[in-house]
Amino acid sequence: MTTAWVGQYCLYVLDLDESTAFYETLGLKNTSRTDLGEIKESIVENPEKGGKFQLAQRVDQDGPLDMGNAFWKLYVATNDIDKLFNDAVAAGADVVSEPTRSDQWPMSVGFVKDPNGYLVEFTQRHPWKDGDNTTYTWLNQYCIYVSDLDATIAFYEALGLTCTSRTDIPAHKEAILENTESGGKIQLAQELKNHAPIAMGTSMWKLYINTDDCKTLHKKAVDAGYTSVMDPFQPGRWPVTMSFLADPDGYQIELVERHSEPE
Repeated sequence: MTTAWVGQYCLYVLDLDESTAFYETLGLKNTSRTDLGEIKESIVENPEKGGKFQLAQRVDQDGPLDMGNAFWKLYVATNDIDKLFNDAVAAGADVVSEPTRSDQWPMSVGFVKDPNGYLVEFTQRHPWKDGDNTTYTWLNQYCIYVSDLDATIAFYEALGLTCTSRTDIPAHKEAILENTESGGKIQLAQELKNHAPIAMGTSMWKLYINTDDCKTLHKKAVDAGYTSVMDPFQPGRWPVTMSFLADPDGYQIELVERHSEPE
């Protein structure tokens, strides 16, 4: 049986070094740097827990990013929300709302915007369900808007992810998809009163879905009626098989199967 899990998600930034340093200030680690010539990339994460966030800078980027209406927010989880919030503000984050205890959930939440204008939600659960009360920060889900929540859930379920949560709040319907054994999480949100088409702008790039069988998973998605953007292939630079799909709103999904390094 083909297995899939959420890898990193990738957003464009204006200044890679500045953006990487900002997330390092939040307690995350820069675990990878890649120079593709026209694009420079880095990955930030807590290697011991949570998801991964890939930052990408176009070398020829001129002017501000067009944020579109696709990306909503990124969740950074913590066991010390006050320190995290203060560290972010000291690093230049724009304050959206200071940390407060939620009346609806056993959570404290606060919001800032990162150097590129992306909304970041800090969350501290009281207590965390896994019993962790020492890890400073890790990446939880990132959240994108979709035009049809059920249709997009079905897409990710076709790739082998599980819908582990559905929530209705006054202006949105939300769902979380993941492999509960591995990888990160993706949160989908459908606005109930805004029916505008999803616009990626110049900020969204792609979401990585890792798999142990790229060709089989790609074919399964295409056979289910989803759009192939690029058939499976092996690039010369990395020991991987990769392909590209489009989800129902046109988000770019990169399937990645990693192979052992040659001896």
